Amino acid sequence: MNDLIQNISAAVQNCTSFEADFIHRLTDADTLWKKDYPIAIVHSKTRMKEPAHVQFFQDNGLLDTEGFTPRVYTDEDFNLIRQKVPKCLKSVKLLALKEEPKTEVSFHVKRPHDFWKKIQNVDHIQSSFDFTVFHPEDDICKVEFELREITRKCKEVHAFKNLGFIWMAVTKKDVSEVFRHYFKDNYTLIDGQYHIGWSQTLQEINMRYFVCPPQ
Repeated sequence: MNDLIQNISAAVQNCTSFEADFIHRLTDADTLWKKDYPIAIVHSKTRMKEPAHVQFFQDNGLLDTEGFTPRVYTDEDFNLIRQKVPKCLKSVKLLALKEEPKTEVSFHVKRPHDFWKKIQNVDHIQSSFDFTVFHPEDDICKVEFELREITRKCKEVHAFKNLGFIWMAVTKKDVSEVFRHYFKDNYTLIDGQYHIGWSQTLQEINMRYFVCPPQ
């Protein structure tokens, strides 16, 4: 994981504007980074909440005769789904790959009536990386909430449990307590506002205890 943290740290320190060129500088590194990587897609038309979503999948040949979505997709399919019906897709901002996948990446359900088909073959993935830019008024509890939401989303994908997990909070507030709580010593602060925490595996992150207990 150290090489990935170094990549992220260098990209943060070398970008002229975080919003404008952080991702560009990161994906220019030696590590193979992929943006907006799909990790789950809606399973069937019976699980789609809006008629327009069903119509989209039908119009684009993405439903079989029984109303189920495919197991395998092209990059073009995902780009179109992301643009037109984003609620039907779950993605992470960035994934660090060990290599390009040797076989087609497929999505499957655990139970027939599940809402999501989830990514299965992940041997080519080293770690997920997500980040959140916070408003100046956002407090430590808001930071913890966002971290837990992103962690929960990844933990819902069973295949991700043994992959690395990295999260960055962009805020000038002191939120080190949250990072120490969830990441222990795997925490670094860059330029007083880029808080980076990481775990060798997603399953090591303990969600049982809170910094800000729910009301």
